[in-house]
Amino acid sequence: MISPLVSIVIPCYNAERYVADAIRSALGQTYSPIEVIVVDDGSTDNSLETIREFGDSIQSISVPNAGGAAARNRGMEMARGALIQFLDADDWLYPRKIERQVAALNEHPDATPICDWDLIDPITQKSQRIDSPNSCDDSLKILLESKLPTQSPLHHRSLLTRVGGFREGLPCSQERDLHLRLASYGWKLHRVPEALFAVRRLEGSVSSSFERVLDQHLGIAKRVQEILVQRGAWTDAHANDLAAFLARDARHYARLERWDKARQYFAAAKTLHRSSGVPAAFGPATRWLASLMGPIAAERVLAAVRPLTQRGSGAEP
Repeated sequence: MISPLVSIVIPCYNAERYVADAIRSALGQTYSPIEVIVVDDGSTDNSLETIREFGDSIQSISVPNAGGAAARNRGMEMARGALIQFLDADDWLYPRKIERQVAALNEHPDATPICDWDLIDPITQKSQRIDSPNSCDDSLKILLESKLPTQSPLHHRSLLTRVGGFREGLPCSQERDLHLRLASYGWKLHRVPEALFAVRRLEGSVSSSFERVLDQHLGIAKRVQEILVQRGAWTDAHANDLAAFLARDARHYARLERWDKARQYFAAAKTLHRSSGVPAAFGPATRWLASLMGPIAAERVLAAVRPLTQRGSGAEP
């Protein structure tokens, strides 16, 4: 069994309440060898002091505030490992996280191991198990349909380098952008069906504003298309999947009553594929309406009737 060095990269911005837990979880891994790299992203609280208390057991650096993507990229530059594990400062790894995924990597060397996770409410301490996507050779479709947290994959450093790491110009959704760009280059995934890390559900986090997240998706989709076209890998199936991705977002905008954005995303979906993503974005009960009236008109009708149809049922019209 191969036991490569794993670099655990922790970006930190004003996380003095949690960063020590994150570092301890990294240092407490049952796997060896590891190195732990903490990049303080210009924190204005006592995060840096907390980080320095760990002394020589970790590598740390403080940089001017430039966002989580830049901090992760800086940590990746410092890393010596062939494998990279990203960990947000307010979350933590379970002790066997690296061990279990390196074992999976030895069994499936051509795939990136991913895993399930627990979503923790910091007030009630209740946890919800979240399953990662299933193993697949073509990850693009599945990652357009579901989220994968930054902490789930144990990355091959070479693949991260190939795509240039995280895109630093995005205010949020950097992990989805990274994963979809990797998928555009043929990223293969292997699921370890265990919860191997925990995510705190925090209000006010970068990803907590749903509309801000949606706002990034059009640019992300265009970048995916560019990569696939450049590689000569653009297919009708890819076009349909990206159209469905944007059409689903357009429906979310409609529910937020952001009609201009909904119209923009439906129009972009139409330019990608003749289906406009409608068959995948609408359920069986509403697909006919969108096909008949057009998606925007259909959404306006659904917005009017939804309070009646959903009262007490939880159904999605």
